[in-house]
Amino acid sequence: MYCNYYTKQRGSGLMIVLFVIVVMGLMAIAMTKIGVSSQTMTTKEVLGTRAWFSAYSANEVLLTKLFPLGNPLISEPMACKKYSDVDIKMMMQPLQQGCKITTINCIAAMINKTNEYKLISTATCGSGKVTMTRTQEVWAKGLK
Repeated sequence: MYCNYYTKQRGSGLMIVLFVIVVMGLMAIAMTKIGVSSQTMTTKEVLGTRAWFSAYSANEVLLTKLFPLGNPLISEPMACKKYSDVDIKMMMQPLQQGCKITTINCIAAMINKTNEYKLISTATCGSGKVTMTRTQEVWAKGLK
C-alpha cells in the first residue's frame, strides 16, 4: 500500500491563491479609499484658501474706499455702510470662477476723536459637494 505524500496535498495551492487574491483586493480597496480622502482634503484646502483670499480682497477694496489714494491719512466715514449684493458685485468683479463674496460689513465708531473701522467680509468658494466659507476681519483707524 503505497501512498504518495504529494497526492494528499492536492488543492493547497488553490487556497494560497485565494488568500493572496483576497488580501490584495482588500489592500486595493484601502488604497483607493485613502486616495479619495486625500483628493477631498486637497480640494477643501484649495477652496478654503481661495475663499480666504477673496474675503481679504473684499476688505482691501473697502479699505481703498475708506482711505482714498489722494489723501490716505484722512478717512471717509461716509464710505462705511452696510453693502448690498449689488454694491458687492460693482466693487468686486468676479475674478475667480466658483467664488462669491457673500457679505461685506463695515462698522464705524468715533473713539477719542479718531475714526475706527471694523471690516468683516465673508466669501464662499466651491459648489456641489464641497463648499468652503471663510470670514476675514480687519480693524483700521484714521490718523486724524
